[in-house]
Amino acid sequence: MSRSPENLAKPEGRWDKTVAFLQRDIRSFFPSEEGKDETANLPDTAAAPDALGQSEHPIESLVDFGKLPDMAFRREVLDWRDNFHANVTNIITELQQAFFYQVDAELRDTSVFRKLITRPANEVLQDSFVRIVRMPLITALRKEEANLNACARKWALFGKADLAIHMRMLNSECASLYGIGFKPGNRSLIEARVQTLLLGPEGFAMHFCDQGSQLSRKLMEVKESC
Repeated sequence: MSRSPENLAKPEGRWDKTVAFLQRDIRSFFPSEEGKDETANLPDTAAAPDALGQSEHPIESLVDFGKLPDMAFRREVLDWRDNFHANVTNIITELQQAFFYQVDAELRDTSVFRKLITRPANEVLQDSFVRIVRMPLITALRKEEANLNACARKWALFGKADLAIHMRMLNSECASLYGIGFKPGNRSLIEARVQTLLLGPEGFAMHFCDQGSQLSRKLMEVKESC
């Protein structure tokens, strides 16, 4: 049976193959990632139960919220104590320096007669010590005492403990200068005695810092007993 010329397949030439090649989708030259993309978009069913389990059993907090008020109280009292130590030491250091200036001024004003027949240094410097050291220090200590009582009032502990700072040590005033003649030759000795009195191991600063520690401890003990 003869085929018509229309039904005969025409042989493909080089030009037709080139055109067909250029018309292909460039993605056809690479391995298909269709399956991979579809898999990536699927929900992780294995991880889902773990996430569900975590939501049903939340992590327990390590903080005991019932103790937060007590912790805040202790922190406030300890802050007062630390500030008290720093403030008292600083004010006494400043008062000591001011008193030394006064000593120098009075030594310069000492008459020739007084240089020959000297008066006791404790008598000469008594009024200056009270005015320059004792009174300002009492004012500063009373202010710190008021701050501690304000803390006690805030936590409903006011009046449940004696939080007064005792000033008896200040009554000694210039007693440590007894027996020292007030003259320029004794200037270094006078200043050494005053420094020991104010900032020495058993001086004013150490004494009142110890009181501050005792008062803060007393207030915390009262809170624990309530």
